[in-house]
Amino acid sequence: MTVLTRQALEEVARSTDLAALEQTRVRWLGKKGTLTARLKSLGALSAAERPAAGALINEAKERLRAAIEARREALGREEIERRLGAGRI
Repeated sequence: MTVLTRQALEEVARSTDLAALEQTRVRWLGKKGTLTARLKSLGALSAAERPAAGALINEAKERLRAAIEARREALGREEIERRLGAGRI
């Protein structure tokens, strides 16, 4: 799971605008997203493996949600600064 988490966080960091960030969010956390699919596949694991796997997936989702929110705020600030610099606000 760490590899997937790292890939997702790198993708968030590479997002250069809000549209790209939203695509990243959907790709990882959306209804058919990668992490959502992992959660749905928990049923295939043994009862002993499920709690640990579920905890890892949920931790990854929370880290990703936090990173997306932080990036969204940063991109918003950058847009405001860009508009101020161009005198368009």
